[in-house]
Amino acid sequence: ESLCQHYMAPLVSALLKTKMALLKEKLNIKPPGGSGFAPHLDSPSLQMAFNSFGESKEAFNQCPESFVTVMVAIDNMTVENGCLMVCKGPWSEQNHCHVIAPEVDKNGVLNPDGKGRAGAIPVEVAAQQHYEPLAIKGGSVVVFSGYMPHRSAANKSAFSRRAVFLTYNPMNQGDFRQFYYDKMKDMRNSFRDNSQQSQQQRQVPLSQDEQWELDALKSIPKI
Repeated sequence: ESLCQHYMAPLVSALLKTKMALLKEKLNIKPPGGSGFAPHLDSPSLQMAFNSFGESKEAFNQCPESFVTVMVAIDNMTVENGCLMVCKGPWSEQNHCHVIAPEVDKNGVLNPDGKGRAGAIPVEVAAQQHYEPLAIKGGSVVVFSGYMPHRSAANKSAFSRRAVFLTYNPMNQGDFRQFYYDKMKDMRNSFRDNSQQSQQQRQVPLSQDEQWELDALKSIPKI
């Protein structure tokens, strides 16, 4: 709370010249051999909790119009340990690259953690983009738009690489932190329960990929 609310929020607010509200926070730990993250945008994934991405403006239903991601490096971030890589440009809600539509099951239930998750950039689009590695010292802070394409590679070093990721939206667009966590929890539970029900109805073993998906969902900490 000290980092997210009392220290970083005022700094980000000063930088953007408007008071910012914390939406979500996470500690990212990439162990030796840990995989990277595929190219993606943050805003479409965040908007998924509001059921608004890809819909008309009238359907936004109080969804913040913009998001800012703040990364605080705990360790030195290098190419070897899978540092953040960004595709710089004048990105915005009106000017962003194409992303893949979120995956839904046969009953129309959205999988917030599955293939084609909101914000994922198609392989052919990412191949045309230039991603610049951000090799920075521990303690450095990086701020970027929710519409900036970014990715990371695997950690090929012998040590873990740690970073804190914070997401903010303008306070005048609402304080949605508790709503966001409650909604994402409900979405994950809904997809998990629907998957288990479908499995019981068809009475056939889950494929290896489906079992991994369920195991991953079960491992998400309770909020």
